[in-house]
Amino acid sequence: MKPRVVIFDSNEEERNFISNLLKNANYKVTIAHSELELFDLINIKCPDIVLLSSSPADKDVYLVCKKIKILKNGENLPVIIVNSTGRIDVENVFNSGGSDYISEPFSSSEVLCKISHHLEIQRLRQEVKEKNSQLAKIIPHYQKLKATLEKTKIELDKLNEKRGNTSLGGRDCLLTILEQEWLRGARQRASLGDSADTSISLILAQINDFSAYQENHEKQVVYNCLELVAKTIKTTVKRAGDLVCALQEGEFAILLPNTDSYGATTVATRINQTMAELQIPHHYSEISEYLSFSCGIGTGIPSQALPATVLLEAAERALREALNSRKANMIVVDCV
Repeated sequence: MKPRVVIFDSNEEERNFISNLLKNANYKVTIAHSELELFDLINIKCPDIVLLSSSPADKDVYLVCKKIKILKNGENLPVIIVNSTGRIDVENVFNSGGSDYISEPFSSSEVLCKISHHLEIQRLRQEVKEKNSQLAKIIPHYQKLKATLEKTKIELDKLNEKRGNTSLGGRDCLLTILEQEWLRGARQRASLGDSADTSISLILAQINDFSAYQENHEKQVVYNCLELVAKTIKTTVKRAGDLVCALQEGEFAILLPNTDSYGATTVATRINQTMAELQIPHHYSEISEYLSFSCGIGTGIPSQALPATVLLEAAERALREALNSRKANMIVVDCV
């Protein structure tokens, strides 16, 4: 967008020179023909800079400049005094709120350079203002996040002292235990000749918009958050034979032997509810203001004719569908 300049100058020759110079330099120029029109333009059009003539016909230029600074849109507006009278009261220029001055004989390079300089200062001032506004919103968010993490970590640490180590296995651990449970279930089914109570379920829980969380938080905050989530899941999954693993940052797996789709959905729902109660702020999520999950559940009856990995593939398909829904705490089930 073209920078917007307002000129208040009764000297037609001087006004035309500056106006044509700025238009050729790709500025949008508006001429104010009276003091009242000047103030209206500042209030309504919100120009980027104002040029005021100091010629006698334009009244007391320093008083006009002071009036501009009283306006809502004029407080931080750059004002350059254009002097064609042969003398300039430099002290009055700055005491009245002026940003700079230009004196005869006018140089095209000087006029353009000074205007460009003050527009850049204005741009930087606006950028600082916006950054400060963002910080004003983010700082309370960080404070709330820190307080939530510290409070919940203390509570979970107390619970975990009774339950032992809370460190989680990774993908290799999941695949090993899944293979063992799948074969055990298949043998049990073959021995009993009945599929009852041999179902196995796998929940994959992914934190929504976790990449945005990582990008906008310090590493230690991300680490503390993941540690808190891991402990929360492990304390929520209660049976001794159940397994909780961390597959990658922000994604967790819960293996539930002897559990059908209904039981697995109940566990996933309980995990979502527990996480929702923590209210860990996620300022950068498009889905929820708090940390939330998408859950994919794979459920199957073990068979020696099928590899154990079919359960993982089913859970991954369900998780993709849940993530694509873009809803907080979405649960999708895929049976094999």
